[in-house]
Amino acid sequence: MILSTHAILGAAVASALPSHPVVAFVAGFASHFAIDAIPHWDYPLKSISLGLAARNDGRLTADRLRDFAVIGFDALAGLFLAIAIFGTEANWVAVVAGAVGGMLPDPLQFVHTLSPGEPLATLQRFHSWIHSKRKLTWPLGVSSQIAFASAVAGTAIVLQMAS
Repeated sequence: MILSTHAILGAAVASALPSHPVVAFVAGFASHFAIDAIPHWDYPLKSISLGLAARNDGRLTADRLRDFAVIGFDALAGLFLAIAIFGTEANWVAVVAGAVGGMLPDPLQFVHTLSPGEPLATLQRFHSWIHSKRKLTWPLGVSSQIAFASAVAGTAIVLQMAS
């Protein structure tokens, strides 16, 4: 899944826990793995490898800068959407915590390639194991994530209104 989808789902879960930001963060973190098990599309990275045997060097190339720009835009867009959809004065800390928790496992994969020790090695093995092996193509993958994020957001809003 793209980071924006993870942020929206993490924030949706967190919005049900407005006075518990630490629990919201943990729930957002856990939600990442639940939705990574669903077949989905991931945007291609040209210079950053995330596989079990990946090793990234520290050089800043044009491809590396492009990858960081795409990832940064995705993360900021997800955080903005999460706050815009779910944030209120009373719950914004929990919503941000859930959104950040929802996105965090993916950057930790990159950190693992730079520092492959524990506990990141175990987390990486779990992440690779749970991640769907089926990849969707570009048009279907993007539209399915928009539909999924919209359904999650709509359901969370309806549940909040009902309580």
